[in-house]
Amino acid sequence: MRVQIIAALIAVLAPAASAEPVIKLINFTADWCPNCRIIDPRIAEALERFPAGEIEYVELDMTAARRASPAVRDQVLADAIMLAGEHKAAYLWDWYGGLTGISVIISADTGEPISCVMRPMEVSDIEFRLLEAKILSLRLPAGERKPDGPDCPAPGSL
Repeated sequence: MRVQIIAALIAVLAPAASAEPVIKLINFTADWCPNCRIIDPRIAEALERFPAGEIEYVELDMTAARRASPAVRDQVLADAIMLAGEHKAAYLWDWYGGLTGISVIISADTGEPISCVMRPMEVSDIEFRLLEAKILSLRLPAGERKPDGPDCPAPGSL
């Protein structure tokens, strides 16, 4: 039933084909991360349920940073920080940089954090979080887009 309601809401709230993304999903991932092997396919499946271009997926891949030389690791981290900055999410690096297995949903217009996606979530939970973030971004002014219920882990707590 929840999946049917989500699908109906997605259809109703679908933007015009030329619309910019409403939200972005910033994914801290790596191929060696066991939590990522579980959550990344779920994220991909949830994203497939939304119209193309509605949600921008941004991957901050830490794969090459794990066993790389200090120079390579520094470059991977610098690239990730720069990419986060390009998406108005440089602050996320201060919060979770270098970690993996967490994704943060942010508003596309301001970069404001709205919600998080982590390993225990099923596809329908991720889809719900994305839809909720989309609705909050469309309906509420910046600074008031926090969902009721679970939120992102406190910065530096992971």
